[in-house]
Amino acid sequence: MKEQKILVIEDDPDHAVLIIDVFESEGIMSDVILMNDGQEVIDYFQERDSSTEDEQSNIDGDRGDNECSQIVLIILDINLPKISGMEILIHLKSSPRYRSIPIVILSTSSDQKTISEALRNGADNYITKPMCYDEFVDKIKLLREYWSDVGLSHKN
Repeated sequence: MKEQKILVIEDDPDHAVLIIDVFESEGIMSDVILMNDGQEVIDYFQERDSSTEDEQSNIDGDRGDNECSQIVLIILDINLPKISGMEILIHLKSSPRYRSIPIVILSTSSDQKTISEALRNGADNYITKPMCYDEFVDKIKLLREYWSDVGLSHKN
C-alpha cells in the first residue's frame, strides 16, 4: 500500500498547527505536507510533473510511485499570498492528472459569491473557518467524511 499524504495549504501558522493537531488527535495515519503560499504549491506540482516526465522516458520508471499520486486530500485556504487559493483550485481541477484529488476549501471568507465560485471551479466542499477555537476544531473534524470517502487510513 502506498503512503497516503494530505496536502494542507494554509498561510496562517496557528491555523496550520491546529489542523495538524486535530489530525493527530483523530488518529489520521497520513503524512501531512504543509505549504503556506500559492507559488509554493504551483512549484511543487510543476516539479512533480517534470520528475514524472523523466520517469516516463525511462522504461523502468514506475508512475505509481509519483508523490502526487499519493495525495488523497487537499485542504486549501482561499486567501493565500503570491497566488490565490482560487487560482490553485482552478489549476489543479483543470489538470487531468490532479482533478480527481478531493479539494476542501477551508477559509475565513464566508462570502456567498466566493463559495459559489469555488464550488463551480471544482472544490469538493467549502468550510468557513469559525472565529472560536472549539468551533474551528469541530470544522476540522468534519473532514472525517472525506477521510472515509478517499480511503484515508485512520485508527479506530
